[in-house]
Amino acid sequence: MDRTQRCGRCNAGSTPTEGTFDMDNYIKKNVGWILIMVLAIIPVLRWFFVMPLNFRFANIALIATSLGQITGILGMILFALNLIIASKFKFIDRLFFGIPDALNIHSKIGAIGFCLILFHPILLVAKYFYFSIESMAMFFIPQGFDAVSFGIYALVLMILIMVLTLYIKLKYQVWLFSHRFLVLAFVFAVLHSFLIQSDISRDLFLRYYILGFSFFALALSLYNFLSDKIFFKALEYNIIRVQKLAENITQIELEPKYRALKFSPGQFVFVKFISDNLSSESHPFSISSNANNKNIELTIKGLGDFTKKIGNLKIGDKAFVKGPFGKFSFLEFPNKDQVWISGGIGITPFLSMARSLELGKTNQKVNLYYCVKNKSEAILLDELLQIEKNNKHFKVITWFSEEKGQITAEKIVELSNGFANKEIFLCGPVSFMDNLRLQFNKLGVKNINIHWEKFSF
Repeated sequence: MDRTQRCGRCNAGSTPTEGTFDMDNYIKKNVGWILIMVLAIIPVLRWFFVMPLNFRFANIALIATSLGQITGILGMILFALNLIIASKFKFIDRLFFGIPDALNIHSKIGAIGFCLILFHPILLVAKYFYFSIESMAMFFIPQGFDAVSFGIYALVLMILIMVLTLYIKLKYQVWLFSHRFLVLAFVFAVLHSFLIQSDISRDLFLRYYILGFSFFALALSLYNFLSDKIFFKALEYNIIRVQKLAENITQIELEPKYRALKFSPGQFVFVKFISDNLSSESHPFSISSNANNKNIELTIKGLGDFTKKIGNLKIGDKAFVKGPFGKFSFLEFPNKDQVWISGGIGITPFLSMARSLELGKTNQKVNLYYCVKNKSEAILLDELLQIEKNNKHFKVITWFSEEKGQITAEKIVELSNGFANKEIFLCGPVSFMDNLRLQFNKLGVKNINIHWEKFSF
């Protein structure tokens, strides 16, 4: 999948002199992290009461063993939560304030969980260090299909997948296939947890708590795999227009065969195209059409192996649309003025929002910064300027870098009369968004009032 095809979201605010901290907004956007911390700490707290602490921490060997048990419990819970979040169900989208935020959290807790699981056996065998290095080494050699061996199989699989992810650039289809083996690694980890003699086997609460999470994660993973391969639950559409807007930008119009998708401007969908000219895996794309239209428009730039072939789609080809997802929408902040900043193809969700603003359902004042190299790259600029004429609250500021250089946060603040009580939306290449966000931060804008969708798998 093309990482810059969707934008991304972090969050940002203002200094005490420019505005007040929005606690409700902060909690809404971070409730997912809070829930993860609570769910992860519960079994650890229970572990402290399974047996007396003076026994667990009586000497260095017991301390290492106890830390190994804690890392194992935390690693298992985070591994399960990682698979649950990766399922991309609607409740994940709502809970984590959008799938993009959820997947960013997914990558973070995946890394933390991997480190914990890696340290789990190292700490458990540390007690052999003073007696036999050979015994330590033999511990990591699987002996067949016993409890310890299952744990080693899980660890080896995880290490291989991490190496592939971090150090080898794979095509999306190959990367996706390799990550299916994370579920197999988790199965081995579950078998290890419940077959080995430990606090999980001795304490019913720990046993059922981790067992419940494990089966829930496996069920969602299995359903997610089958839904993508066998019963992709989505609305069926027909392609009625394939239009080339620029050299590598194609606009696709989809007409519903039966029921039309209801979405908010700025949201995105997962789309599976059924065509002889394109592979059939699902990919996420921002919707660029008006939220009141029954037809869906997708404006796609050819950036990767998949999207470079989008122009090969034909009228009459089918598409299955799943969604909508995301919270990247001006409707999430109905009472505040806004600044929208687009870099290149990042204009896509702003097209949907601008077209919906034209309906006159809001009195929000919006400044849209359309940043491209030159005018020839500013697709659909004439339409945006027409919307500006029809809506006194909407203003388009074009920024051509070949003429003015790269846009800066200082210039945006100057042209938009400060940032007090405003929400800032960013969409474009990751480096473009990262750079501007840091600039805004230096000016005093907090991450509770900057919104972006960094969509990366």
